[in-house]
Amino acid sequence: RTILLEIPFWIALFQLTDIGNLKFATALKILLPLHVIWRYCRSTGKDMPVDGAVFVTGADSGMGQNTTHHLAKVGYHVFAGCYSKDSFAQYAGMDNVTPLVINVKDEKSVKQAADLVRKEIEGSDGKIAGLFGVLQCAGISYVAPFEYIPMSMFRDQVEVNYFGYVYVAQAFLPLVKESCAKDGARRGRFCFTSSGPLPGPGVPFITSYLGAKWAGDALCQGMRVELKLRQLPIDCCMLSPGVVKPTRLAEDGQKLLEKSFESMPAKAKTEYYDMIDAFRRFQIEEPGTHVSMVGTQMEKIMKHGRPYMRYFVGPDAVASTVVGCLPTGLREFLLRNTLMKHFKDCPKFIGG
Repeated sequence: RTILLEIPFWIALFQLTDIGNLKFATALKILLPLHVIWRYCRSTGKDMPVDGAVFVTGADSGMGQNTTHHLAKVGYHVFAGCYSKDSFAQYAGMDNVTPLVINVKDEKSVKQAADLVRKEIEGSDGKIAGLFGVLQCAGISYVAPFEYIPMSMFRDQVEVNYFGYVYVAQAFLPLVKESCAKDGARRGRFCFTSSGPLPGPGVPFITSYLGAKWAGDALCQGMRVELKLRQLPIDCCMLSPGVVKPTRLAEDGQKLLEKSFESMPAKAKTEYYDMIDAFRRFQIEEPGTHVSMVGTQMEKIMKHGRPYMRYFVGPDAVASTVVGCLPTGLREFLLRNTLMKHFKDCPKFIGG
């Protein structure tokens, strides 16, 4: 509607520039159509109502916990997927939060969680209109050199950070489809959390983690197009955070690091410990973005009628995409002078 109202102004401006034969007439006629296309592509359409329920993974702590509290406060009924029953206590007294146990890397556990959510909705006597959002925040990360990381640890990260997405999306898609097919229902959402959006720079010492996360990015983009081809009222989005604090990953980072080296040959510590310690010091010193911004962005993902493919959390997440598009030599030079700046023996140039 706004674009249509601007059209008469543009036509008049075009005429005036032609009459005056101004030098910027040609540039103006090129830039304004591009402006229209940009405005259309960035339009999020009519906002969706706050209705029904959402399912959140990783609700034990960090991003999943914040998303659960934020969306419950907004007015959604939130099914909080927790790895441990010990996490249920934090949701005591919240009438519109239903905590449940889920291990995202266990397909059987995921299917049981989906069945439980279905039973809760069907047994609510219409109080819960349906399931309209599946927001995946569960994740695990080990910092370790690729050369020595035990395959069990590598596989564990792929199972949680990639196959966990697959299991949850497949298990909950039928319920979201049924909910969105009802008369007058809102559109549904599947959100996957990435780390270092594509195209982004390859970061050392988290190769297994990033590999799984980038695979999840490809999964989201492909699934998004498939659902559009089917003309289903369901959208897929990526949430791309930079350094987010506080989260359990940051708090338990040193413990996980020591655990990683205990599982590797002794020479791994000799060859890589100083590098990884410098890498972690950079992460600790970064101010990061407060975890509350994750809940705010998740609310937008649920609200926007035409959601973006990607929602960023923090300026460093945006910068990561830009850096990923740079020539290899320049990209690796920047990584050397940021991520590895505390490593005293780091070569001046690591790019080629």
